[in-house]
Amino acid sequence: MRFIQLTAFLFIASVIFFTSCKKSDEDLEWENTYIGTITMSGGQETPAVSTSATGTIEAKYSRLTNTLNYSITFSGLSDSAIAAHIHGTGETGIKADIMQTFSPFPKAKSGTYSGSLYIDGVKFLEAELLNDRYYINIHSKTYGQGEIRGQLILRRGPKP
Repeated sequence: MRFIQLTAFLFIASVIFFTSCKKSDEDLEWENTYIGTITMSGGQETPAVSTSATGTIEAKYSRLTNTLNYSITFSGLSDSAIAAHIHGTGETGIKADIMQTFSPFPKAKSGTYSGSLYIDGVKFLEAELLNDRYYINIHSKTYGQGEIRGQLILRRGPKP
C-alpha cells in the first residue's frame, strides 16, 4: 500500500514539475521576436552624403513566422524620392546589392511606407538579418545612389 502511495505522489509531483517548466506563449514569443528603431541619415550612406533629410524605421522580426514587418517615416529629402530598397548583405559602411524594391514608394520629399518581408532562408537569411547585414535606403532625384540609409539592427525587446 505504501508503495502505491509513493508512486502516486511521485507521478503527481513530476506532472506538476514538468507542467510548471513549460514556457508560456508570451515567453516563447518574446524569445523569438526582435525589434529595432533605426535612424536613417545621409551620413550612413556609402559614400556619405551631406543632407538634412532624416528617417526612422520601426522594424519587428518574428522567428516564429519568419516575417519582418517595417514602417518607414522620412522627411526633408533634397528632392522627391525615386526609389527605396532593402540592400544586403553588408555591414555598416559597406555598399551592398539591392535585395528588394519597395513599390509603390511615395514619390515625395517626405512620407511613410510600411510593409512586410518573408525571410525565406534562400534569398533572405535570418542569420544575416540578426547579424545586422541588411539596410534600407531611400534614393532621391538629387542622390540617385541613395540619400538616407539605416542599418537594420534588431534586438530582443524588454521582457514583458
